[in-house]
This record gives sequence, structure tokens and C-alpha cells, in this order.
Amino acid sequence: MGLRPGLHRDLSDDRQTTKPARLMRHRDFDLDALEVFVTVAELGNMTRAAGQLGLTQSAVSHVVRQLETAFATQLFDRSIRPMALTAAGHRLWHWSKRILNDARQLPAVIGGKDAPFVPELRLGCIDTLAAPFMPRLLQQLRDSVPSFSIAAGLSRQLREQFMARRLDVIFTNESFDDMDQVDSARLVTEPFVLLVPRNAPEVADEAGLRALSQALPLIRNTVDSSLGRMVDQHLRRLGLEIPRSFAFDAVDTMMAMVAEEMGWSLLPPTALVKSRQHLGRLRVLPFPAASFRRSIFVIARKGELGSLPTRIHKVGRAILTQGYFTELFISSPWLKPMIGR
Repeated sequence: MGLRPGLHRDLSDDRQTTKPARLMRHRDFDLDALEVFVTVAELGNMTRAAGQLGLTQSAVSHVVRQLETAFATQLFDRSIRPMALTAAGHRLWHWSKRILNDARQLPAVIGGKDAPFVPELRLGCIDTLAAPFMPRLLQQLRDSVPSFSIAAGLSRQLREQFMARRLDVIFTNESFDDMDQVDSARLVTEPFVLLVPRNAPEVADEAGLRALSQALPLIRNTVDSSLGRMVDQHLRRLGLEIPRSFAFDAVDTMMAMVAEEMGWSLLPPTALVKSRQHLGRLRVLPFPAASFRRSIFVIARKGELGSLPTRIHKVGRAILTQGYFTELFISSPWLKPMIGR
């Protein structure tokens, strides 16, 4: 939001004014005054700030004095060179940056159909993808969204919260193809892989898998999770009826159990990245029978967030294709061509 002639009555007598309606006014300052202050604070010099803003040095100095009068406090320590912000000046600088950023968004928020700005973005993410994916995503989005709330959980829970309008965008195993008013974009497709203890024998084929299931228990996801259901359904298709011994709703615990030689498990690579601290104490092998895969989708309601869901999908894809699985690919290079869209 650059300064425009006429938005501040008192900036300079030698500048032409058209006197349009002010965006905001409180006592003796407005948005233009705050922008002058921020520019001076960041350049540390009124003459340089005046040059950048296209004002006279006396006009900039006048605005700063007006602000100090309005707040009844000194904003700059002029006894040192370059001059520096006082404690009160630091506080005003912090809040002015937020106010000016919000003001810049107003035209897009009010009139821009495709604007990506929302006051708060409520994201939901399946637990197996939540870390380190979400922190990297938020780092890329924070320039356009001022506030986030994040929910991690099972796909069923995320669907319920999304349908109740408690979440705006979710990352989930479900495609939502049955819903017309939903935008669904595939983020990644990944295979289930076999996790075995470090000292376990090779599992090269279906016979080896059957032998493994007789020697060690299967460490499962709970049956109310989509991963648990997918694993159970695929094993039944293979004719493998494996007794239930251990079931967990946390991937980290499942991998820890395998690392402690308590059993074997089947998980997708994103889950392995989430709990990668256990990778050095177990082996990751291709599933030795007919393979099976899962997809993760970005889900949003049609027409409510403009182009933001498209940007989220694009950023998410970039995260997953630029080094996200590097540690896995080093130890299991066979996995690289198996992960895709």
C-alpha cells in the first residue's frame, strides 16, 4: 500500500492534495502516517525515508512528531546515530506492520473473487502427514494468511469436522468424489512398505511374508483408522488371516514396536518420515506380494477460498518432491520411483 497524494492532510504543504475519504482516522494519525513511521523505523533515517516515500524531509519529521504527540511518548531516540526506536517505538512498529498488512488485503478481501486472503485458515491433516509437512507448509503460506489453526487426526475425524464447517482445508486419504460442492486435488500417491526388525530374515515373496506372520505378530493400526482398514482389506485379499495382537492409533508407537523387535508392520512412506527417528533400528522392504497404495488429497469447499486451495496444493506438492523423502531414498533407493501423483 504505497502512499498516495492527499491521504494525509498534514504531510506537506508543498504536495498537491485531492482530499479523498480517509481509510482510517484516530486522533492525529492515519494509515499514511503509520507507513511513514514504519519506513523511518526501517531505514533509521528521515532523509532516506523521505526520498523513498517521495516527500520532503520536513514533512516526514512533522508526521513523526504528530505520532509522538498522539501517543504522548517518544518513538525515536534521537541522541544516537543512527537514531533508534524506543521501547514504545518498537511496539508501534510491530503493530503498524500488522495494521498496514491487513489494510493492504482489504481490496482483495472485499472485492477480489480470486483473492487468497482469509483472516484465519483452519487446516486439518491426517496424523501420518502432519510432521514435518505442516510446519513447512505454514512457512510458505504465512505471507498471505495472518492466522492458522491446525487439527491432526484420523481421516474420519477430519471429514466430520470439515462437514461441520469447523475446518476449511483438509489433507486426507479420502477423495470426496461423492460430493459436488468440494474441490479435491491429489497431493501424492504412495505404496505401503514392509517394516521389519533389523535382524529379521529377508522377506522376498508371499511365502516369506507368511513365514514372517507366523514368527512375529503384525503391529496394526486401529480398525477405526483408514490405514488399518486398508491393510486388513489387502491382507484378506491375499488370503492372509493374521491374528490380532497389537493395534495402535499412533504411527510413532507402531514403529517403536518394530524397532524393539516386537513385530512387523505395514505403513506408507509419509508415516516413516513422520517417525524417522526409528529408521536406524529397523528395515524398510518392498511389500513382497501384490502391492497396494494410498493417496492423499487436498480438500476444500468450492468457491469459498478463491485461489488459496490451488496454492496450498502447489506448495504441498513442492514440499513432497523437494527433499521430503531424501533420508528414506538414501537407505531404500528402490522406493523413489514408487512415490508419485
